[in-house]
Amino acid sequence: MTKKKLISQAAATAIAAGLASAVVLPAAQAEAASTSVPLPLAQYAHMVLDPTHQHLFISGGAGSTGILVTDYAGQTVATIPDETNANGLALSPDGSTVYAALGSTDAVSAISTGTLTETARYDTGSGADPESVAWSAGKIWFGYSGAAASSGIGSIEPAASATSPAVVTLKATGDTWYGAPLLAATAGGELIAGEPGQSPAELGSYDVSSGTAQLLSRRLLIDGSQVSSTLGDLAITPDGKDVVTACGAPYQHQVFKVADLTPDGHYNSTDYPSSVALSADGTVFAGSNDYYGDSVFVFAPGNPNSLTSFTPGLDTWQPPAGLAVTPDGAELFAISTDDYLGSPTLHIYQNPAQTAAGLTLTGPARVQPHAAVTLSGSLSGPAPYTGGQTVHVTRFDPAHPAGVALPAVTTAADGSFSVTDTPRGIGTVTYQVSYDGGVHLASAGATATVQIGN
Repeated sequence: MTKKKLISQAAATAIAAGLASAVVLPAAQAEAASTSVPLPLAQYAHMVLDPTHQHLFISGGAGSTGILVTDYAGQTVATIPDETNANGLALSPDGSTVYAALGSTDAVSAISTGTLTETARYDTGSGADPESVAWSAGKIWFGYSGAAASSGIGSIEPAASATSPAVVTLKATGDTWYGAPLLAATAGGELIAGEPGQSPAELGSYDVSSGTAQLLSRRLLIDGSQVSSTLGDLAITPDGKDVVTACGAPYQHQVFKVADLTPDGHYNSTDYPSSVALSADGTVFAGSNDYYGDSVFVFAPGNPNSLTSFTPGLDTWQPPAGLAVTPDGAELFAISTDDYLGSPTLHIYQNPAQTAAGLTLTGPARVQPHAAVTLSGSLSGPAPYTGGQTVHVTRFDPAHPAGVALPAVTTAADGSFSVTDTPRGIGTVTYQVSYDGGVHLASAGATATVQIGN
């Protein structure tokens, strides 16, 4: 039986039941369009996204001499020179500056996102080896590890004027780490540190809102018989409540409360979690080093089951800190490398969190002339993204064969909506509803046919 015959049979069944013939139009496929661009770097270390200028800053780690800047299409915009051994990167909350931890160069640099030039360099002390960096509460925070300085978290208070020096403080949190800790922070004063080379992995949580670090909690990630190890990445949720971690084990992205680092859920990804990125609404993009299958998964906030997943390069690695996403979640950037973090390739996904939408429309099979027609419909998709969406309505009748637009309707919390109209004349009237699609739902459409008169 052909698809056309199937639709006709469905329409006939609806009419027999006293309903308008209702046809659900095929929803757009919710598969993110992607492109892949090899990067002109010997190896990969870190990536940060600048949404204002639509640029990506990408560092190459030990042995590198500059920081690569690309546009969102992966095309090279500039290479910032003399950024030797650049590793961790962080964007200031106002978007004006990217900070780079320069490893064995023993410095943190400040780079203007507008001019793509270095504007300041802060000496962290001989042998400090800063490897990660974050910005919070007016200060730059960096994780460091070096023979001369041991390991810990330092802070930099930028100069108040052109003539006053910056204030650089080692052991700014008052504690010691085995190696240079990974850092994540919010503008308001939440700072999370994690030990990347340790099993069990270890996290520290600090309140730095006053400018001075106050330890909230520090703990080894052991939950019963479950031991977390080999931390690759971490990210604080937009509300500052939780931190999402990517540890090589267990095989899921774990969530901990910022306040006391107690477990607060997880996301079911796959083997060897390595990276994590969050959009502004809390959508979680979770990367893993699954060599043979999908390795980037997308989750609605708080839902442990993925909405969709991708394979950024089969038989390659998804390295630590290898993901970045635009604030609106419309574009995802994923790095794949060889086993040694070499030959990095940038994979670009459009609408990565978009899933298929279902749209239905039903109503009376027949009404008398000049009577009101009320139709009901529903927009469906993975929760919590069905409510509050705009659905466009068009009426096709003998007087308007090209269609006439009716007022748009907004879906209720459960995705339902209704359309009321009083068509003129007699004959067949077709109502078409359409959803344009959004970050989390693909476009969709449906029609219902009503006979006016006998």
